[in-house]
Amino acid sequence: MKPTRIFITILLSIITFLPQIFAEDYTRWELPEGAKLRLGKGKISHVAGRTSFQFSPDSSEFIVFSSIGIWVYNAQTGKEIRLLTGSMDGKPNDTIISPDWQTFASPIDNSENPGIQLWDLHTGRLQTTLEGHKRGVTAIAYSPNGEVLASGDFDGVMKIWNIGTGQHRHIQTPHSIVSDVVFSPNGQTILSWHSGDFLLWDVDTAKIKDTDGIRRIVYSPDGKLLVGTNDWWIHLWDAETGKIKMAFKVQAPRWRTLLSITPDGKTLASVSQNNDKVQLWDLQTQQLKKTLKGRPELVKTIHVDEGELFFQISSKRVSSMVFSPDGRTLALSTQNEIQLWDTVTGKYKLKLRTKGSFHHLLFSPDGRTLAAKKGNPWRNESGIFLLNIDTADVRKCGLRCFLPPHRPRVHSIAFSPNGKTLASGYERENIRLWDVSSGNVKQVFTGHPYPLWVQSVAFSPNGKTLASLSISIQSSDSKAEILLWDVDTGKYRMTLKGHGKNVGEGISCHSSSVAFSSDGKTLVSGSSDGTVRLWNIKTPKKSSFEKLRGVFSGYRKGVLKGHTDQVRSVAISPDGNTIASASFDKTIRLWDTRTQELKASFNRHRKEVNCVIFSPDGRTLASADVSGTIFLWDPITIDLKTIFVADQEVNRSVMSLAFSADGKTLASGCWDIHLWDINKHQLKTMFTGHRGFVNSVKFSPDGRTLASGSSDGTVLIWELEQ
Repeated sequence: MKPTRIFITILLSIITFLPQIFAEDYTRWELPEGAKLRLGKGKISHVAGRTSFQFSPDSSEFIVFSSIGIWVYNAQTGKEIRLLTGSMDGKPNDTIISPDWQTFASPIDNSENPGIQLWDLHTGRLQTTLEGHKRGVTAIAYSPNGEVLASGDFDGVMKIWNIGTGQHRHIQTPHSIVSDVVFSPNGQTILSWHSGDFLLWDVDTAKIKDTDGIRRIVYSPDGKLLVGTNDWWIHLWDAETGKIKMAFKVQAPRWRTLLSITPDGKTLASVSQNNDKVQLWDLQTQQLKKTLKGRPELVKTIHVDEGELFFQISSKRVSSMVFSPDGRTLALSTQNEIQLWDTVTGKYKLKLRTKGSFHHLLFSPDGRTLAAKKGNPWRNESGIFLLNIDTADVRKCGLRCFLPPHRPRVHSIAFSPNGKTLASGYERENIRLWDVSSGNVKQVFTGHPYPLWVQSVAFSPNGKTLASLSISIQSSDSKAEILLWDVDTGKYRMTLKGHGKNVGEGISCHSSSVAFSSDGKTLVSGSSDGTVRLWNIKTPKKSSFEKLRGVFSGYRKGVLKGHTDQVRSVAISPDGNTIASASFDKTIRLWDTRTQELKASFNRHRKEVNCVIFSPDGRTLASADVSGTIFLWDPITIDLKTIFVADQEVNRSVMSLAFSADGKTLASGCWDIHLWDINKHQLKTMFTGHRGFVNSVKFSPDGRTLASGSSDGTVLIWELEQ
């Protein structure tokens, strides 16, 4: 009797409904002073060798390390339990949890006073601070019993701390930087690493052991054996002496080999990243036990479709591999699928399929849950699947819940004309519309056939169209494209093409590089090709070919040339007669909208100019550069009115500017947000709380709130005094 092929489709409504249920709970947790709402949970970084999530010892809770703090979830329902912000300083991958699940440790991101802070995992209160490093802390690790902490820094120094007394031993390693530290399972050895070089240290004597060029390494559960790869070979080392015990050839030496050891320490699994053929080795006899092979068409398939375009990608590149706690199941992630194998029979049991790729797999301690971090290969999103696992009966396996993606950095934000909706544009992510009062996602923009690097977003005056300036990541020349979207449906309408290749170096954030005229008939864009372009906004043709191709005649209205470097920002005067453009060539240019001739240039900036904006009455032009200097100009007389310095001590770049509706206040975004009194020419107040650069700031139309979008992956809504 042939096995039955089973397909289970998880519908869009299941996955998208969860965040709507819980959004109102967590959007107001642990907000910085002055903020009333947070949109998004912060980004998750993909760092090799680091885990961005973890199960509690009893498998009941699941935590995710994000750029703004530690999110604690119910592992059964996926519901948020609490957010611990502590002092993570934007370094989620350097934060660790104690083995007893009572404390978390995070490095202090302060060059003058580096150290490590220990926090209560349940209350979020600071317990103690470990001081002694002279340079920034780069790595920390708890010993298995939780009584000792190891840390490394930028000077190549490693310290071993007694957590109870706060005393430590100082070790100057041969590393120029200590990139990572790991305790052996028995707590007797510390492994330190930097740039491919591994060293073993005796915890009691702090003496180095012989390592013979270890690379890509894992400990056996008892801590007595090290297994790693070195060119063509898999090596087994004695963890006590550092001496090689045995070696055998890998399948594909040109590719990174992934390794995993069963909890009983008896079996090693190895697989090369360009091959999904898994070899199981007996660590006692050093013999090949079996090779896992299967017929995918004869196994249960869970097909997860989130309602967007499904990219069918043919790839066998392996990204993660892990054994279940009982060692009887091996989970393996390849491009857009997870495979479960029976290690006893060598049979292929189950696979989960979805678009995107899985970067990391983790079983819960009880073996009943498998966590899988999903990311699109062209995007930086990080959604996490929690899967029910029943190794005895695969028919009971399936999707338990989906933790919505932690978004990448926010490049640009914009309020709708009525102030009820906020648009956010991301690095390699879909544009989202948010309900400003509830914090719920109203719309996700879809329909474009490939992902985009959204640089800037702007609403049309009637609020029916959203324009985005995006960088195409389908080609190497990184040309800018203007996309028009239907706000009501979230559907892609058409592309306006014309901008050329980059001038200058790199692709950086252009948070205000697209703007509508007040009558909504003209769109102005500035790009890294050094030009400013004007576009007629018409009703797009319905042809799909025409939408993608971009219309080269009829929609173009003009090209303004003169800048010698990337155009970072554009603005249109309230009367529609003047266009201002700011560039990395350190100049601001004013153009006549009707004749498209240059009217004037401002050349007082000494550094590259990031942003420019007109006041609501059109009588003031504000500009800011990468040194943190803000200039206020008279656009008629070209006279300089005043200068503000946003952050003179640290000389941080001002990324965005915004005038309040009454023109009395100017907001600037750098690392913090500054509000300036235009009449008194002084700082009114400052908002702090983002864990990354503030790339975009916008006042609501009624002037009661301010929104800020940051590279930490969140948008904060701030309450303003009236």
